[in-house]
Amino acid sequence: MATTVLDKLAGLFGSAIASIQENTQLKADNAQLKATNADLQTRLDAVTGSLNQDEQEKADQATKLASLEQLVAQFEAASAAPAPDSSTPVAATATA
Repeated sequence: MATTVLDKLAGLFGSAIASIQENTQLKADNAQLKATNADLQTRLDAVTGSLNQDEQEKADQATKLASLEQLVAQFEAASAAPAPDSSTPVAATATA
């Protein structure tokens, strides 16, 4: 009977030791995953910042392009307007 109790205690201690070792390994794995996660988050933030900057630059370029297109349209409209007829006298304006 003493042997059976000792065997059971040895089995329990063996299981406890195995559980402690597994728990220690899981904690180490968790710490490594947290470090990896922090690194990936930092890299993601950098990429997101870069993309946001690219998007802002793209929006600025689109605004400049729209302004240039508007100026071209105004220039073309002015160029297409008929030239004033030089035979028509221009009314003199009174100056004091």
